[in-house]
Amino acid sequence: MTRRGVGKLEVPPTRTSTSGFRLPGAVRETVLVTGSAGRVARLVAPRLREEFRLRRLDVVPQSPEGDDELVQADARDVDAVRSACAAVKAVIHLAGQPAEADFRTVLLPKNLDATWAVYEAAVLAEVPRFVFASTVQTVEGFGPGVVVGRDDPPRPISVYGCTKLFGEALGRFHADRSGLGVACLRLGAVRAPEDPGLAAGGTIRDLWVGADDLAALIIAAVRSEVPFATVIAVSPPATTRFDTANPFDWTPVQRPSPGAS
Repeated sequence: MTRRGVGKLEVPPTRTSTSGFRLPGAVRETVLVTGSAGRVARLVAPRLREEFRLRRLDVVPQSPEGDDELVQADARDVDAVRSACAAVKAVIHLAGQPAEADFRTVLLPKNLDATWAVYEAAVLAEVPRFVFASTVQTVEGFGPGVVVGRDDPPRPISVYGCTKLFGEALGRFHADRSGLGVACLRLGAVRAPEDPGLAAGGTIRDLWVGADDLAALIIAAVRSEVPFATVIAVSPPATTRFDTANPFDWTPVQRPSPGAS
């Protein structure tokens, strides 16, 4: 059923093990995924759906799948997003412009205004966890041969990357001010391992993150109680350039399929 606003939901408690992973037969907690009609959301949704019930929010109509809940709303609408946040375990904020674009007409509304609004809605709804999709472009400006770590200062290569730093700063702000648990994930190029763009010698290969690796990181971040963290999310062989150290016990293991090389 598609909803333009979601009332308060009664969600049974989820039975989990002491390690935080869902036990067989346990009720899945609900997470809100913004930008759920986008490419990245579609790639990670199958794995996320195994752990959580998905409430999928996008401004465009979507097709139902499984027991997903659909919300058609603009991410800039604080009231609509707050309503969609009712009784969720976490917000996974994937909505936004995914690449360089005109600042005033595209980046400003999609990556600044909408990001502010989704954080605001999550705080007002007292959501415990927030996963923010940042980009590796925030630190890609370091020269060849430099291993980039999560604690290195930003060195963005685009205005798009700069807009994502705004989202990271908002996460730090709300973690300190409101107690919202925030994970900022600096995504590489999200691809399935068999993607032809991962051919040997291609630039994407050295920046990519596998869809399953990313989904595993999102799940670990949602399950965590770490107050705030920034993680560079890439998969081998991009891990030779970017340090993926993180507090979530996440290790990227996907590699491009032989057919992609």
